Amino acid sequence: MTVDERSPDTDPGPDESFSVPSLATRLAASYPSLDAAVVEAAVAGAYGHFAGARVTAYLPILVERRSRRTLDVAARAGEGGGGSSDGGPEGEGGPGGSGAGAGGP
Repeated sequence: MTVDERSPDTDPGPDESFSVPSLATRLAASYPSLDAAVVEAAVAGAYGHFAGARVTAYLPILVERRSRRTLDVAARAGEGGGGSSDGGPEGEGGPGGSGAGAGGP
């Protein structure tokens, strides 16, 4: 299976050290205040972001980091701390990923 044939709902393949469902399970345990569907959507979205990647060696860590950024924003929003209204990571392009007034690509 090539990267182009994958979808977020399928296992990434035997050559990679993670699967989308197992990552979602681990992250759900790390974010107990968030609904499991929110966690699954964040992981699927992060995986989908890299679906066209030609180099997949770092795909597991990139998907996890992107998912965590999205879930951090969602968790803060749930606590009244604000966040991105589109459900994506806030301030992704900013230094340190803090989201302090930084937006964009």
